[in-house]
Amino acid sequence: MRGLAIILMFQLAGEILVTLTGIPFPGRVLGLLLLWLALTRGWVAAESIEAAANFLLQNLTLFFTPIVVGAVVYREVLAAHWFAISLGLLLSTAAGLLVTGKVAQRLEKVGSK
Repeated sequence: MRGLAIILMFQLAGEILVTLTGIPFPGRVLGLLLLWLALTRGWVAAESIEAAANFLLQNLTLFFTPIVVGAVVYREVLAAHWFAISLGLLLSTAAGLLVTGKVAQRLEKVGSK
């Protein structure tokens, strides 16, 4: 239970920082970055959140339920615009893979020098 409290504390910290500063960034992602920083700096022991993190990962499919429900609710919209949605998904995936590959190649060159 302590591990889950730590994870949620960092999520809340991210949300509060985004609210106070007004930066256009997801608070949950900022909280995750803060947790990562705390873990890499040794401020939080990985063992203290390991059980909670494993539990969340084992039940990850439950977090996708709202997406599935949304797809069912908006099936008419999805059916009407399936081509544009599919094209957007394919192009954005290809762009993400291309950028990731180029960045990895560049980092590999820098690392080998």
